[in-house]
Amino acid sequence: MSDIATMIAEDLRPNGTVEAWFSALARLPGGIGAVGYRKLKRRQQRLAEARLEALSAALGPGDIALDLGANVGDVTNLLARGGATVHAFEPEPETFALLSARFADQPHVHPHNAAVSDYDGTAALVLPASYRVSPRSASKAASIVHDRYRDGNHVETETRVIDIAGFVRDLPRRPSLIKIDIEGAEWRVLAALQAAELLSDGVCVFVETHERLDPSTLPLVRRQQAWAARQSDVYVNLYWG
Repeated sequence: MSDIATMIAEDLRPNGTVEAWFSALARLPGGIGAVGYRKLKRRQQRLAEARLEALSAALGPGDIALDLGANVGDVTNLLARGGATVHAFEPEPETFALLSARFADQPHVHPHNAAVSDYDGTAALVLPASYRVSPRSASKAASIVHDRYRDGNHVETETRVIDIAGFVRDLPRRPSLIKIDIEGAEWRVLAALQAAELLSDGVCVFVETHERLDPSTLPLVRRQQAWAARQSDVYVNLYWG
């Protein structure tokens, strides 16, 4: 397996003439910058997907992995196939039932019917109105943060929220890999892990960001991408998903 510095150089920084060109375009204002960013992210997204697959295959019984926003467990399955202990968080109740049933015979997989953030408590989980017709597809959009789908026809339920920093501190050892796809709440989770100094010592993190749905977050996304590219002992890939 590549070391952290090598993975950062290969995956999180522009490589070659084409990526350097897209990176330069991405720094320009307006539509040209947006096109450059999209093209660069598309290329690095493919690298992120391959890297997640490779790192997941290397996990074993001595490892702990977290799937934050597990849905029905497709990534959970990748993380768990080598015997690693996997904690999979899914707040939507019906989707969580499918997740639990899928891994009922795998004692090293621990499903949690909860969202994650920077506090312990409860929150409103908002889903689009299409959940009533296509629950499996719509459940992927469930969020405790944004109000994009709160239009009067939306579906809303209360969910338990777990403080991710506290959860990680209570684990017997540091997670080897964390995947985050939590519809806008990823920024609170990343900030909490950073503030608690839990992103270090070779931890690998894959984050799906949602700037396409919420363009106002793009400056934050770019700052976090730049921060990740400067690290040396933690791998945080914000191009996945």
